[in-house]
Amino acid sequence: MGLNTKPEHTNRWYDKYPDLRVMLDTLREMKKRERDKIILEVKELINSRDKGLFDKYVFEFPLSLQKRWYDKNPFSWLVINAMKYADEDLLTDIILYLKERL
Repeated sequence: MGLNTKPEHTNRWYDKYPDLRVMLDTLREMKKRERDKIILEVKELINSRDKGLFDKYVFEFPLSLQKRWYDKNPFSWLVINAMKYADEDLLTDIILYLKERL
Protein backbone atom coordinates (compact mmCIF):
# COMPACT_ATOMS: atom_id res chain seq x y z
CA MET A 1 0.00 0.00 0.00
CA GLY A 2 2.65 2.52 1.03
CA LEU A 3 2.19 5.66 3.03
CA ASN A 4 0.93 8.92 1.61
CA THR A 5 3.80 11.27 2.45
CA LYS A 6 2.65 14.42 0.71
CA PRO A 7 3.02 17.11 3.36
CA GLU A 8 0.45 19.88 3.72
CA HIS A 9 1.94 21.19 6.95
CA THR A 10 5.52 20.75 8.06
CA ASN A 11 5.71 21.66 11.75
CA ARG A 12 4.97 18.24 13.25
CA TRP A 13 6.62 14.89 12.56
CA TYR A 14 3.30 13.38 11.41
CA ASP A 15 2.45 16.17 8.98
CA LYS A 16 4.25 14.24 6.25
CA TYR A 17 1.54 11.58 6.66
CA PRO A 18 -1.71 13.42 5.81
CA ASP A 19 -3.92 10.45 6.72
CA LEU A 20 -2.30 10.15 10.13
CA ARG A 21 -2.52 13.91 10.66
CA VAL A 22 -6.28 13.78 10.07
CA MET A 23 -6.65 10.81 12.44
CA LEU A 24 -4.68 12.53 15.21
CA ASP A 25 -6.66 15.72 14.72
CA THR A 26 -9.83 13.65 15.03
CA LEU A 27 -8.55 12.03 18.22
CA ARG A 28 -7.74 15.44 19.66
CA GLU A 29 -11.36 16.54 19.22
CA MET A 30 -12.88 13.40 20.77
CA LYS A 31 -14.17 13.06 24.29
CA LYS A 32 -11.37 11.95 26.60
CA ARG A 33 -12.98 8.63 27.51
CA GLU A 34 -13.36 7.49 23.90
CA ARG A 35 -9.96 8.87 22.90
CA ASP A 36 -8.27 7.03 25.78
CA LYS A 37 -9.93 3.79 24.68
CA ILE A 38 -8.60 4.15 21.13
CA ILE A 39 -5.14 5.16 22.36
CA LEU A 40 -5.09 1.97 24.46
CA GLU A 41 -6.06 -0.10 21.43
CA VAL A 42 -3.26 1.48 19.37
CA LYS A 43 -0.84 0.82 22.24
CA GLU A 44 -1.80 -2.86 22.11
CA LEU A 45 -1.27 -2.92 18.34
CA ILE A 46 2.18 -1.35 18.70
CA ASN A 47 3.11 -3.63 21.58
CA SER A 48 2.10 -6.72 19.61
CA ARG A 49 4.45 -5.76 16.78
CA ASP A 50 7.40 -4.06 18.54
CA LYS A 51 7.43 -4.62 22.30
CA GLY A 52 10.55 -2.51 22.84
CA LEU A 53 9.37 0.55 20.94
CA PHE A 54 7.91 2.25 24.02
CA ASP A 55 11.03 1.70 26.10
CA LYS A 56 13.39 3.10 23.47
CA TYR A 57 12.05 6.66 23.60
CA VAL A 58 10.26 7.03 26.93
CA PHE A 59 12.98 9.40 28.16
CA GLU A 60 11.98 11.93 25.52
CA PHE A 61 8.84 12.78 27.49
CA PRO A 62 8.70 16.57 27.81
CA LEU A 63 8.99 17.57 31.45
CA SER A 64 8.06 21.15 30.74
CA LEU A 65 4.53 22.17 29.87
CA GLN A 66 3.80 21.63 26.22
CA LYS A 67 0.94 22.93 24.12
CA ARG A 68 0.17 19.74 22.25
CA TRP A 69 -2.97 17.95 23.38
CA TYR A 70 -1.22 14.63 23.82
CA ASP A 71 1.54 16.06 26.04
CA LYS A 72 -1.04 16.54 28.77
CA ASN A 73 -1.49 12.79 29.15
CA PRO A 74 1.73 10.73 29.49
CA PHE A 75 0.01 7.63 28.15
CA SER A 76 -1.22 9.42 25.00
CA TRP A 77 2.21 10.96 24.53
CA LEU A 78 3.89 7.56 24.83
CA VAL A 79 1.68 6.00 22.14
CA ILE A 80 1.92 8.93 19.73
CA ASN A 81 5.66 9.23 20.25
CA ALA A 82 6.03 5.50 19.55
CA MET A 83 4.27 6.08 16.22
CA LYS A 84 6.98 8.61 15.40
CA TYR A 85 9.59 5.85 15.55
CA ALA A 86 7.53 2.97 14.17
CA ASP A 87 8.65 1.38 10.93
CA GLU A 88 6.61 2.03 7.81
CA ASP A 89 4.73 -1.28 7.97
CA LEU A 90 3.62 -0.72 11.55
CA LEU A 91 2.72 2.91 10.89
CA THR A 92 0.65 1.85 7.88
CA ASP A 93 -1.21 -0.68 10.05
CA ILE A 94 -1.84 1.98 12.70
CA ILE A 95 -3.25 4.35 10.10
CA LEU A 96 -5.49 1.61 8.68
CA TYR A 97 -6.66 0.71 12.17
CA LEU A 98 -7.45 4.33 13.00
CA LYS A 99 -9.35 4.75 9.72
CA GLU A 100 -11.54 1.79 10.66
CA ARG A 101 -11.94 2.90 14.25
CA LEU A 102 -12.61 6.57 13.66
